[in-house]
Amino acid sequence: MRDKRWRAGLRTTSKVAGAIFLGALAAWPLAGAAHHSFPVLLTEDGEEVIEVLEGTVRVFRILNPHGALIVDVPDETGASEGWLIELSPASQLAREGWTEDLLDAGDPVSVAIYRSRTPNRARIRAVLAHGKGEGGAARLFVSYGIRGDTPVMRRLRERLPTCGVIDQSYRRTECFRIDAEVARSLAEEFPGPMGYVMPAGAETTR
Repeated sequence: MRDKRWRAGLRTTSKVAGAIFLGALAAWPLAGAAHHSFPVLLTEDGEEVIEVLEGTVRVFRILNPHGALIVDVPDETGASEGWLIELSPASQLAREGWTEDLLDAGDPVSVAIYRSRTPNRARIRAVLAHGKGEGGAARLFVSYGIRGDTPVMRRLRERLPTCGVIDQSYRRTECFRIDAEVARSLAEEFPGPMGYVMPAGAETTR
């Protein structure tokens, strides 16, 4: 009986926590914008601007209409500002093998994003979770905009071992392991912040 009450209490607590998170997400500036109308920031040539953020995970959730990653990033004054980064819908992420324990609150990350015209909003291109893999190796999750047999994905597959946590058959997302030696090699070969996930001629900020 006590065990049943404990499980019921746990379910209630989980539901309350989920409701609080969804409420906070909905309250984010323009977080309720239409699913298909991501207002991407473009260069003068009409290309999507890619930016690299360095920060720590505040929260990562697999939900609809999009998975959500909130990253705290230091601004010019050293104060922390939150960035809301969209991922694929929950059903798609689940099919591919994403789970909410892939990224934990407090994890240091580098995130390549497609920046929105809306302040502090973005869509994910790739996220590098530092020191989360086997033996302390970083894990690189490559997603939006790098699908199938593209030059960037071929570049990564030729150089990096996979993590084994993402189903490759969907050809939308992959996870690669990057140790310190490989990271140095990639930085030399593809200079710039996360240069190895950047398309040729991409305009980046930060």
